Amino acid sequence: MSVQATAPSAPARPPGPSSSAGSDRAGTIVRHLLSSSTLIGMLAVLVVIQFLRPAFLSWGNLNGVLIQSSVLVVLAVGLAVVMSMRGLDLSIAQTADLAGYVAATMVLSGGNVLVVIIVAVLIGLAAGGINGVLSAYLGVPAIVSTLGLSFILQAVELVVSDNGKPQQLFSAPSEVTGNFLLIGEGLVNGIPLLIIIAAVIAVVLWVVTRRTVMGRYGEALEMNANAAYLAGVPVRRVYWSGFAISGAMAGLAGVMLVSRSGIAAPGAVQPYLLDAFTAVYLGAMASPRPVVRVSWTVVGAVFVSLLANGLTLLGLGAPYRYGLNGLLILLALALGVTRRR
Repeated sequence: MSVQATAPSAPARPPGPSSSAGSDRAGTIVRHLLSSSTLIGMLAVLVVIQFLRPAFLSWGNLNGVLIQSSVLVVLAVGLAVVMSMRGLDLSIAQTADLAGYVAATMVLSGGNVLVVIIVAVLIGLAAGGINGVLSAYLGVPAIVSTLGLSFILQAVELVVSDNGKPQQLFSAPSEVTGNFLLIGEGLVNGIPLLIIIAAVIAVVLWVVTRRTVMGRYGEALEMNANAAYLAGVPVRRVYWSGFAISGAMAGLAGVMLVSRSGIAAPGAVQPYLLDAFTAVYLGAMASPRPVVRVSWTVVGAVFVSLLANGLTLLGLGAPYRYGLNGLLILLALALGVTRRR
């Protein structure tokens, strides 16, 4: 019987450096595309609208959109501060409504413009402070405390406004309302004052959240509240300050909207609530890291305003706008989950 010898099979060689490097490059490209997908999608939407309506990105239209977005920017960056600390504020729209109505009433009564602005901001600060006390010190969930306060503020506004009577500033004598309406219509070296205010607020809050001790505390709170507490971070005080800033910005946004429109009517700021949340979520998903930041919230707010303007130019009304905003929030949340995985 003969036995045939078989040559041993050669061991499989590990993948060489070239295949490993190629796999790493492909993975890096995929990660970059995924992290930039929201921003790419936003740009694609703007390009499509520009293709359908060539006047969309003209300077005149962009200038009008930037003026319109100034109120949303101030409202959204204030919301971004508290949301960056894992908080939530559903009362910002009603706070802005009440502050704007009180400001209009004071102006028509002959109040000084500077005093009017300070009072409006203090109203917002008080509302935010109450939210902060309820959530940070009493442990009430933010979604419950801010929603409850929103209803209370709405009731107060109805009482102050005699059950919803609007205040018309544009029909009052110019010597009474001129300085106040100048906030919404004035120019500084050819730049609308509203845009300057929004830009200054965004820069100040960026510095506060990124270049101060409070900002570092807020980042620690965002990452892990329990670990931040054990590390000696004054968690309750920092969390309270987020609500206070959100409320104060809402009060200022109410003044800006009334000075721009020339009328204070209960419920006028409510449409901005969904826009503000959309701006924050889109900004977070467009950022390199899926976290809430003031700078990227500004990008989200401008995009939301451009989208609303584009839909108007396309002849599509409010139902399409609200539907798209809701869809964008859902897509941003879904993308956030995908990126974390």
